[in-house]
Amino acid sequence: MTRFNTQLVHGLPVGDNNTGAVNPPIYNSTTYAFERVDAMPRYDYARSGNPTRDFLEQQIAQLEQGTRGFAFASGLAAIHAVLSIFKPGDRIVVGDNIYGGSYSQLNEFFTRWGIIVEAVDTQDIAALEASVKGDRANGIAPAQAVYFETLTNPLLKVNDVRAISTVAHRFGALSIVDNTFVTPYLQKPLALGADVVIHSATKYLAGHSDVNAGLVVVSGEDLA
Repeated sequence: MTRFNTQLVHGLPVGDNNTGAVNPPIYNSTTYAFERVDAMPRYDYARSGNPTRDFLEQQIAQLEQGTRGFAFASGLAAIHAVLSIFKPGDRIVVGDNIYGGSYSQLNEFFTRWGIIVEAVDTQDIAALEASVKGDRANGIAPAQAVYFETLTNPLLKVNDVRAISTVAHRFGALSIVDNTFVTPYLQKPLALGADVVIHSATKYLAGHSDVNAGLVVVSGEDLA
């Protein structure tokens, strides 16, 4: 793990000041000055960009070996953002054991907004394939995504990211993985074929029960 540990501590240059600081500064400004009235600076308002958050997003993208990273205020906010790429009528196959907050978000909110959620045992590859494939003869199109956790919360079931992603891609679906319990230190789902990785960084990535955060990393620029 020498390479991973080095990337974790020294993976990205700060390159933000002339002090020689090895940690990125924490920017708490909500607004930024424009050099000209017609300027289009990278940072204009904290909602759309913050240098400290950018550094975090680049760091998690590097650790997960993805194209781009995105940071959010919580794990559920990250999940909400990912699920928001779908539209009413889309069908998502979901692991039958997922975090309670994720379950509630899917079944109490996204179903109300027209997303079809279908639970399946993601350890049963044959059952998963049948669910993702759908049944065109009866008007059920293939699923748009498979959503699951590498190590499930709370039952700690182990899912095979490569096998599940292979099934998803066979029918044109995205493979969306919650990697919270494993972290990129122990597994990198994108390298195993997943399209999207989600973290509740509040848990093992932060590790000290003092931060609420969510992270997403995606495999390709179009998806980003």
